Amino acid sequence: MKRLAYLFTILTTFVVSGCQSTGVIPTGQDSYMIGKKDGMPGLGVSLTNKAEVYREADEFCRAKGLEVQTLEVTTTPARLAQLGSTELDFKCVAPGGTAQPLQKRPDTVIEIRK
Repeated sequence: MKRLAYLFTILTTFVVSGCQSTGVIPTGQDSYMIGKKDGMPGLGVSLTNKAEVYREADEFCRAKGLEVQTLEVTTTPARLAQLGSTELDFKCVAPGGTAQPLQKRPDTVIEIRK
């Protein structure tokens, strides 16, 4: 019975600590980032986790009278025995701008030489 209680305590700590956000972290020149791990292991991408990261960024910018401009979003899907995560790099900009599509940077660049 003590082993079961011990295992429950460890699992609860793992789940609670896994879903904590880094909070808003300045990364320089009016840029910020937020990172957050999924709360429970599983398979695939947690849309709830991604939404919470955007919500936290929105609250941060709204407190300054500004709105979020996404610079880059990185989502790592959960796998067996590995939590997924979402990282958002953003700026707070004046409201009323025109939305532009997010442009992803390539993972690999191939250079062709002649």
